[in-house]
Amino acid sequence: MGPTTPQRTPMSSTTLPLNLCQKAFLLAWESNGVGDTPGDAKRLAKALQTKLTTFLALSDVKKAMEGQWSLVWGPAVFVDQESPTTYADNVMYVAASPDQSVYVVAIAGTNASSQYDKNIEDNSVNTTKLWTTAFPNLPSYGVPSGINPWPVLSTGTALGVNNLLGMTDTLMTQQTLVEFLRSVSATGSKTLIFSGHSLGGALAPTLALALFNPSGGPLSTGDWDHVYVLPAAGPTPGNQGLSEFFERVFPPVSLNLPQPQYAWNQNIWNSLDAVPHAWVVDSLKEIPTLYPANWEGGQVPSDITKLVNLAVAASELGGALPGPYTQLPNVKVPGTFHGTNPITTEAQFWAEVGYQHLDAYQILFGVQSLVSEGSQSALQKMFKRWLGSFSRMTTQSVSRAAAAR
Repeated sequence: MGPTTPQRTPMSSTTLPLNLCQKAFLLAWESNGVGDTPGDAKRLAKALQTKLTTFLALSDVKKAMEGQWSLVWGPAVFVDQESPTTYADNVMYVAASPDQSVYVVAIAGTNASSQYDKNIEDNSVNTTKLWTTAFPNLPSYGVPSGINPWPVLSTGTALGVNNLLGMTDTLMTQQTLVEFLRSVSATGSKTLIFSGHSLGGALAPTLALALFNPSGGPLSTGDWDHVYVLPAAGPTPGNQGLSEFFERVFPPVSLNLPQPQYAWNQNIWNSLDAVPHAWVVDSLKEIPTLYPANWEGGQVPSDITKLVNLAVAASELGGALPGPYTQLPNVKVPGTFHGTNPITTEAQFWAEVGYQHLDAYQILFGVQSLVSEGSQSALQKMFKRWLGSFSRMTTQSVSRAAAAR
């Protein structure tokens, strides 16, 4: 199936241009546009390039983005085991503002069509990697003094970031992301933003930290006017040491607007979204009671309880030695319940989970009238598949870890 023209409800004529946080979020959202399309990496990259070029040229998008943004690197796609019927495992591209003063590195979220994403990247939290050994293809690097405990990240996050680091843009520049960013950073007057939603909300801050690590990273924040990170709905990628490390390199920045979600270098999350409750143990335990419910017999369904217990077990295994999973600096925005009140069935529960992880963020960032039908449809389909297999995946993850002990 070839790429289709993005469709959506026309934007109101009174809608003001988006602020920079909104722009970065929208660009990250659109990185998911080929998640439900099978094919090899080259075909998928070309299909997304066409979709994004068409999307960025739409009149209402140009109005909201204050001019036509352009693709300047990628998109690049990683597929673990390529075949005509495989799906994208990781996706990334870079877009530049009309005057090329701002560059946004947009990173896709979980592709639930991908067995690799579901079985490995999302749920490999029962084991961890030391920061100093997590990225073998980077030059020798360390950790700034005073970070305690030693930073670690989940094995799944490490895999995803290494996939991103290994990507080459075969469509435009023939460069890796590092090579491209070096080529455009010389003036020191440009802004660089790393943005991602869901899995992208864990990968974006970790990738930024790997690249701009002051203890040996390949890039320097001094070569840019600003370097920001906008993670949204991200699960927790590592321990307390990783959180402290990230905050030291990327201190929280507010846009000083009434809406707290417009901020940099903090994971922006909706309090009713189950996904960013992973992988902090106490937060995972809150998931069964996130929504008003009147369950038969007064008990949370056993399937939901089992799922949460398995997720807790995986988190505890991963945090046994390096210390527990600890959220990055974050902004928790109060959510608004959307579905049947009270919830009485598991189907209603999971429908609310899906709404709070997807639609609620479009509303939170004020871009719901702009997102393309293609990216919206792909994300909805992928999330349904993810929910349907999550319990089995977590069971496998915990079983593998237990067998290795």
